Amino acid sequence: MHVLPSLLRPYAMLLLLALASTAWAAEDPSRVGFVNKVENEAEVVTGQAAATALVGTAVHMKDELRTGAAGRLQVTFRDNTVLTLGENASVVIDSYIYDPDQSLGETVLQATKGAFRFATGRIKELREKKIAISTPLANIGARGTEFWGGPLGEKYGVLLLQGEVSVSNQAGSVTLAAPGQGTDIVSPQEAPGPASAWSAEKIGRAFDTVALH
Repeated sequence: MHVLPSLLRPYAMLLLLALASTAWAAEDPSRVGFVNKVENEAEVVTGQAAATALVGTAVHMKDELRTGAAGRLQVTFRDNTVLTLGENASVVIDSYIYDPDQSLGETVLQATKGAFRFATGRIKELREKKIAISTPLANIGARGTEFWGGPLGEKYGVLLLQGEVSVSNQAGSVTLAAPGQGTDIVSPQEAPGPASAWSAEKIGRAFDTVALH
């Protein structure tokens, strides 16, 4: 009896996000996204001013997203790209452009601390696009994709969930092209490890770092 409504919920959510994106443009052209989920300690830093992150808090270019101990923060961008941060994390929004009329898009982030999960939205459909995330040990270049990155044990890992990403630093690069493939990085002076299938246990540990409860 309740199967059809449950199947329609994801589509209803996408419609609501699309309508919200149109409203953002009318209300505040400088807004690139908003906080849609938050747990425990988290804040949005604009310039020198830090504000507690609440559901609905606006996010702008050059803002820093921060979480504290046991904190989680999820931001949805104009194109429905979703960024989730784990605890004690920091991500700066270096650049964000979404111009479907010109088929032009760009998302450039600095993930300086902690774990994150990134799921590309409609920007992946544009003709000219750039999706790049810098981390302490390597740079991640993505096509339409979903992936996780962050410290895991004594190494820094990148795990592909969908699409394709390249992971590179001054010592070398590796491409992840199949869901479940990951790479481990020990230092900026050592090339990312070869692409390999992560075990279910290792994937579970990665997911736990950004899990929302």
